[in-house]
Amino acid sequence: MILGFFQHLRSRNQMDMTRNARAYSKSVFALSGQRYDDDDPDLHTACSQTCRNFLAQVETAALERVLVQLVRYLIRSKWFRDAMLWGCLCVAVDGTLCERKRGSGLSDREKRRYALEARIITPWGWNIPLLTEAVEAYDSEKEKQDCEYMAFERLAAKLKKLFPRQAFCIVGDALYCSHPIMDICRGNKWEFVLTFKEGAMPKVYKAVQSAKLRVGGRDWVKAKDESGAEKTVGVVSWVDAMECAYDLGEGEDFRVVTYFGWEASEDGGRYDGAFATSFEVSDAKRALVVAAWGRRRWNIETGFRVEKHGGFGLEHTFCNDDTAGRN
Repeated sequence: MILGFFQHLRSRNQMDMTRNARAYSKSVFALSGQRYDDDDPDLHTACSQTCRNFLAQVETAALERVLVQLVRYLIRSKWFRDAMLWGCLCVAVDGTLCERKRGSGLSDREKRRYALEARIITPWGWNIPLLTEAVEAYDSEKEKQDCEYMAFERLAAKLKKLFPRQAFCIVGDALYCSHPIMDICRGNKWEFVLTFKEGAMPKVYKAVQSAKLRVGGRDWVKAKDESGAEKTVGVVSWVDAMECAYDLGEGEDFRVVTYFGWEASEDGGRYDGAFATSFEVSDAKRALVVAAWGRRRWNIETGFRVEKHGGFGLEHTFCNDDTAGRN
């Protein structure tokens, strides 16, 4: 099955057609360290149904341990040494629609499978799978928020148990910019960089805009053009949300960085957005670093897009069994 995904075979039928080729079977036997007999006409690799039956019986936690061991090896081997944000390994979280179930007796909701992914992201575009947590199917945006919150709570507990001493920075979109998610991060002694939009925390958002006018910091973003001359390509601002106490009666324990760029620069291309972060931000340099990492959340989105449209069949129905599909 894994080789089938590597070869961008989009369905089990394609995998079965390929596995019937003698040359393919020979290669699989060699890779797995097994002896291949050219004189045995019935010797071939397992069909996709056999793989499905096996995956339906395998404990998901056992497969997760393999992935965790791989990530631990990468961490020990210093693969992420140049991908740390002030001592923290950045983990992007996001939900996605996985393969669908088939069946005339199933409702649209029952046919959908969702998962919450946690992936290590890097400045050079990697998104390394770390953990996956099943998300209960939903029909509305409100249900989506509730279901992904509960999934994040379960995922965070597993992540803390598996990596108790590792410093993490959770990077997420506006759906995760909420007090419950921030409290989980603080409880685990993790940092966070979360997309900050008006819809996520309306009252706080309004108070932050007011605080920016009174006490916020601001600076122009400079870059050099092709001739080496310096030009202004954007503006970055920052404010401590504790200043919200002026409007709300109490402050918020995070900082907000806003970046508006109208030309491409080393800090990124055109962009207009804001991020809530637990990191201290006292100058433009630190603010730009936070904004850059907040925008790298798109690494995980890019990963999903490749898996859905690049021949890996993320949303294709490979089987109806929940355990096999999850594995």
